[in-house]
Amino acid sequence: MSSDNAILPEMGFAADFDAEERSQLGNFGEFISLSEGDMLIEEGQNQESLYMVVSGTFHVQTVLTGRSVLLGSLRVGDTVGEVNMFDPGKASASVESRSFSEVWRIDRTRLEQYLEAHPRTAARLLVNVATQLSKRLRKTNEKVALAREAMLDSF
Repeated sequence: MSSDNAILPEMGFAADFDAEERSQLGNFGEFISLSEGDMLIEEGQNQESLYMVVSGTFHVQTVLTGRSVLLGSLRVGDTVGEVNMFDPGKASASVESRSFSEVWRIDRTRLEQYLEAHPRTAARLLVNVATQLSKRLRKTNEKVALAREAMLDSF
């Protein structure tokens, strides 16, 4: 699953980790390469991994309403899958690679092993992931408020 030199780049939730901490965490996960059009996550499928985009871009989309709706894009340093790390279940959206891309992935079991082996840096990791989730939630709240305002103004 992992190699002994799987050092994470200094970005995203690992931006404030030193080289040794990024190496320790990196070795609990794996790097995955994807081509344009490859699906990283499929809506409705079981999903129990956290991903960080190392290179490339991704589209996040849903077909909840019966047609494909683009929810957003992911770029270098962004994370995806964090919701299911805290609340396991099925993926609420699909994530498709839009270019040759690389991600780093850790599943829930390996994350729990990392938490036990390195509790201090694992605590920082969880705070960093929660911070990214919080920022995404704020942006979503703003979009919903603006969409609702636009809808009310159209009457």
